[in-house]
Amino acid sequence: MVRHAVISVLLHALVFTAGCAPIAALPIQSETKKSNPLPSGKLPPDAVVLDLAFVSLKSNADETYTAIWNATDELSLAPELRKSLATNGLRVGIYGQNLPPQLVALLDAKPNLLEKIGEGGSGDLDLDGGRRQLPLRAGHRSIINISQVFPDLPVLISDDGQVRGQQLAQARCVLSLKSHPLGDGRVKLLLTPEIEHGEPKTRWMGSEGMMIQQTSQDRLTLDRLRWEVVLRPGESLLVGPTPEHKGLGEYFFTQTSGGNTKSRFLVMRFSQTQFDDLFAREQTSAPLATPGE
Repeated sequence: MVRHAVISVLLHALVFTAGCAPIAALPIQSETKKSNPLPSGKLPPDAVVLDLAFVSLKSNADETYTAIWNATDELSLAPELRKSLATNGLRVGIYGQNLPPQLVALLDAKPNLLEKIGEGGSGDLDLDGGRRQLPLRAGHRSIINISQVFPDLPVLISDDGQVRGQQLAQARCVLSLKSHPLGDGRVKLLLTPEIEHGEPKTRWMGSEGMMIQQTSQDRLTLDRLRWEVVLRPGESLLVGPTPEHKGLGEYFFTQTSGGNTKSRFLVMRFSQTQFDDLFAREQTSAPLATPGE
């Protein structure tokens, strides 16, 4: 009888334990999922990160336009290049660690809509505000969409005193961007104004010994207006139109709505770099092969 009683007690204990275990395990599993999210991907060793934002002004004739450009260094570009950009309605300047209060007020006027762009990807920044982070690989070509799509765009380009024109359909103004991180923490940026236009076409492109299929528009690349700047972490680049709206500056950096035209400016801040060859000489910032280049 005693043995039967002991066996009965043990069986009840086993049943009770087996029945309770799943109930007790549920909150533990739930807590594990909450406290251990999937790890975020690491940036490659040759990557740099830029913070991007658009701001806008109703008029170039007010004091704000003058103040934000007076605070920049426009002399980092060669005089001939500055002249060519200005003739086509474009203006480029560099800020140090601090932005002028007038520009800070414009940046803070919109909520900070921080979004991530995938490596080497391109996307639409909110043309009236918003901010994004753009990770870049060394030498890899990325695209920043600058304008909306124009069904028909009559393009006039001034080149060495000569004006040439083209009529483009389904055109969008973009900036092509490549980065080359330097071993001392700085980064060299190469920016080229471009206009994508026409119906998308499927093409076979060679890349690192492979053929890949891509769908893209034709591209008008303005190589003679390409510029190069070197930034330290925390420094920023400002790109926008000249006081007089004209040429490419008008297509790229003005927006008309309800009969009112306003100027837009792109602010690019060099946020961080993963590349440092001070103690790791084996690292390299050799350009990557980019399809279609």
